[in-house]
Order: sequence, then structure tokens, then C-alpha cells
Amino acid sequence: MKVLVLASLAYSLVNFRGALLREMIAEGHDVVACAPDEDPATIAKLSAMGVRFRQVPMDRTGTNPWRDLRTLRAMVRTIRAEAPDIILAYTQKPIVYGGIAARLAGGGARFFAMVSGLGHVYSEDGPASWTRATLRRLTSLLYRVAVARAAGIFVFNADDADEMRRHGIVGRGRRIVQVPGSGIDTTDFRHVPVPEGAPVFLLIARLMRNKGIGEFVEAAASVRDLYPDARFQILGPHESGPAGFAAEEVETWRARGIEYLGATRDVRPWLAQASVFVLPTWYREGLPRTILEAMATGRPIITTDMPGCRETVVPGENGLLIPPRDAPALAQAMAQLAADPALVRSMGAHSRQLAQQRFRVDKVNAQLLGEMSLTGAPPVPHPRRALSDYRLAERGLAMLTLVAAAPLLLLVAGAVALMLGRPVLFRQRRAGQGGRTFQLVKFRSMSHASTGDGRLLPDAARLTGFSRLLRRSRLDELPELWNIARGEMSFVGPRPLLPETVDAMGERGKRRGAVRPGLTGWAQVNGNALLSDADKLALDLWYIDNRSLARDAKIVLRTLAMLTHGERISDLNIGRAYARTADRRG
Repeated sequence: MKVLVLASLAYSLVNFRGALLREMIAEGHDVVACAPDEDPATIAKLSAMGVRFRQVPMDRTGTNPWRDLRTLRAMVRTIRAEAPDIILAYTQKPIVYGGIAARLAGGGARFFAMVSGLGHVYSEDGPASWTRATLRRLTSLLYRVAVARAAGIFVFNADDADEMRRHGIVGRGRRIVQVPGSGIDTTDFRHVPVPEGAPVFLLIARLMRNKGIGEFVEAAASVRDLYPDARFQILGPHESGPAGFAAEEVETWRARGIEYLGATRDVRPWLAQASVFVLPTWYREGLPRTILEAMATGRPIITTDMPGCRETVVPGENGLLIPPRDAPALAQAMAQLAADPALVRSMGAHSRQLAQQRFRVDKVNAQLLGEMSLTGAPPVPHPRRALSDYRLAERGLAMLTLVAAAPLLLLVAGAVALMLGRPVLFRQRRAGQGGRTFQLVKFRSMSHASTGDGRLLPDAARLTGFSRLLRRSRLDELPELWNIARGEMSFVGPRPLLPETVDAMGERGKRRGAVRPGLTGWAQVNGNALLSDADKLALDLWYIDNRSLARDAKIVLRTLAMLTHGERISDLNIGRAYARTADRRG
């Protein structure tokens, strides 16, 4: 399969997703990675893995709508040019604009969103304001549109899953898969004994205020009064804008005894020299990679009791949790470890053990690849685009058809009311794409005929001459145009079935649900009611593997012909369908 990976920073493709990309390549997949910045070192590493790189413009932290529209347009073009089978996006903008672009581009690619953290928009790190509330609502709306048709959503912590449901980004019943962060390669980050001597407290983060750097500087002054030999280090790149620190502020840290180490792409030497890792963040983290790196190295963790951070600490065993934005509590935690070197070594050993048991990268990647059906499956050719891939066009056409057919709809509704009584419409839950259920709407075509004790007669006994006319002419299905307009159905696709019927099909039922159900379809024009259930399933699966615009046009024309000539079984097409499956007709 071809996999398109969307990122907001090229370096993260190697540093955070490198092991995952290598596993995809090892499974035989064609991988294309996209990011806004052309980093020669990163591109060279990706190329050595066998990953192709494409640049996609993106203002990672900006809010200019015109630039974001440029990003959206570029992503649509990229998806259409690459025609991937799977799209994996991580971090906010790639998820939002990648998800929307996947819907606009068509092509049937399955979209997966990896929410590595909801970010500052959802943090309670400032006073409530109209601007903040509006931005959060707008972001939630964009997220909701982006992931509405996602094949899967991954989160790094349970708090983010709850937050997404609370803000209506996903429905209460929508499945969200929690994975233990990006994982950590415990062979790359080896255990290093805690060095002897004065304690060294290390903070690794971008120089942002909401990473708790100000609290760290303040707490360090208090701890140094008790332990003058203790050292306090900050490692990380500068961040521009009001969220970051000016060069003058960073310079004042030196006067207060803080060692600013600058930025690096290899944190291992600094972790090896440290005694304790500190991250007093009040940012809405996913699951900080820096904490996992410190745990794998064998260092105690001091971090805040915040989403994403609390998942990494068993209090008292491998570290300490403190309230966010609480410098005195941070100072107390650092002083506790500075006073007890034996506790530092014990907690460090527990951190290493936890990293190996819960956060090992191979376990995380196995879960991700399994959820995306990228393990053990040979590469398959990407299907051509079909009518259902142009969802917006289909919805618009369905709305126009509903308006144009309004007189006919009213006429049929009146006839149903007169001949069969009320209600005029039949509504029933059916299984849609990906197993999501929806309410099918059609004209009622059976009477209320019942036995003397009030029980309805069998279906066949409740069909009248008028009912058969409705069904043969397919007029009873006209209201399903509303389902198409809502994006729940397509003009062409497998027939919408009851959820329990699809569940009984097992894995084949899941395959059948890879596309939206249709008003007409390949099984419908090759025998429909004259076929066995096994024949219908084989024809549906064959269609999914071979669908195209040309075939959809053929199905529509054959549907029109069927209205005048009736249903006929096509042994040729049924035999062709079974030739592509392991089943045999019974």
C-alpha cells in the first residue's frame, strides 16, 4: 500500500516517527512523508530508510487564514498526485487540513489522525475570554470536520479522548484508540547509571513559558539555598513570539545560576550527565517524548499532574507529580531528591523498567500498524476513483435532485398514504461506511395487514399490487436521496444492510463497509432479489476491489434498463466475483 504521512516539522519525521516509518517500509509499503520545511539532514535520513519526501507549505504556529488555505490547497494537490491508500497525520494543522483535504481530494484513501496533544487552545492556562472561547469553538469545528470520516483516531492519553468528546469533536460512541505516545527505542536510549556527586536537574523543552520554565528558574533559586552544589540546566531551542523568552531574559538565568545549554538534536549525552529530569509544564501535552527519553536513560521524573504527563509517573516509584504553575511545590520535590541520592537511583531504575514494559517503541508501532491494517498484508494496487469518492459533488447533486423531484415525491407520498395508510415513510437503522450506523429513509411499501390477535402477517402477505409497483419502479427508494445529501450513502455502492447482518459477515462485512452504501450497486444490477446472500456479498466485494467512475456509470445505466426489463441474474459476473474470493457458492 502507499502511505502518506503528514507532519508539521520535518525533523519530527525522523526523531518521533522514524521507527514507525521503518516498520512501514519493512512491511513492504510505499511511504511518502510531507512537511513544510526542507531539512537536508532529515531528508537524507528519510531517503536512506526508503521514504520519499515532499514539501507542503504550512505556517506551523500562525493563524493567517489565507496561509492555511494555501496549505489546504497544497494538501489536496498532494493527495491527488500521490493517490495514497492511507493517510496518517499528526499534530494539529496536519490533522485538520489533512483530514479536510482527504475529503476534498477524493480517491478513497483511509485517513488516520494521531492526536499527539490537543495543544494550548484546550489548556486552562489563562483567564477565560471571548477570544479564547471563540478560538476553541472554531478549532473544535475544524477538528470535527477533519475527523468526521477518519478510519481511526489515536490519542496519547485518556484526557484528550474525553476532551474531544466534551467539545463535540467526536461523538460519545465513536471509538478512539489510546496508544502510549510515540514510544521509545530502549536500545537507542540505553540505561546509564546516575552519576555520582552533586545533583543535576535537567529540563528539556522548547523555550516556552507554558513549559514551566519560569517556575523551574524560580524553584532552582530556592533549592540552591539548601543545596549550593546542585546544578540546574535547561536544554532546548528558542521559541519566537510572546509565548517564548527574549534573549535578554535567557541571559538573566545565567546570573541566577541556571545553565542554558542551547539546542541539540541528540539529548542523550545531557541525559547521561543529569541526575533528575524535570518538566513542570502547564501546556496541554500529548505524552512528552522527552520524558520517555529520560525514563529510558534511567532518570527519576518530576512533572506536573497534567494530561499526558501523569501517564508517565507512578508517584513515589519512578518520580513525583506536582501541581502545575506551582514553583514552591516544584522546589520541594527537587529538594526531596537532592537530599536522597539512594532514592534518585531507585526511582531511576523504576523509570527504566517502566519504559521497557509500557512505552517500548516496537510495542507502540505494532499497535498502530495493526489498527491501520498495515501488518502482514501484501501491497495491493490502489483502486481508481469512483463516484462515492466525490462526496461533496454527490451531496450537491442529491440536493438538486430532491428539489427537482419534489412534485414526484409528493405524488408518491400521497399515493402511499391513500393505498397503504400512514406513516408514509419507513425508517430503520442501517450500517454505513466503517460500521457507522445511520437512519435509512424510504417510502413504506408494506401494509399493516395483521392476524385477528393483532400480529403482523409475514412480509410477503403484506405486499399489495401497489407495493410491488413501488418496488419494481424503485420509487420507494427516492427518499434515500436525503441519505445521500447527508453524506451517509452514495448513488452507487453495496446495499445498506442491518448492522447485525453486517456483523454476522465478520471480516468480509468490514471489507464491505469500506465504502458508503449505495442507492444502486453491482449486486443490484446483477440479480438483486434473485441472488443468494453469498452471491450478493461476493459481488459487493468484487465491486469494492474494482470500482471506478466508468463502472459506476455502467451501473447507473443498467439500473435504468432494469426498471423496464426487470431483474436478471448475470452468471458471468457472479462467476468473476467468486474467482476473486475464497468462498464457493452453496
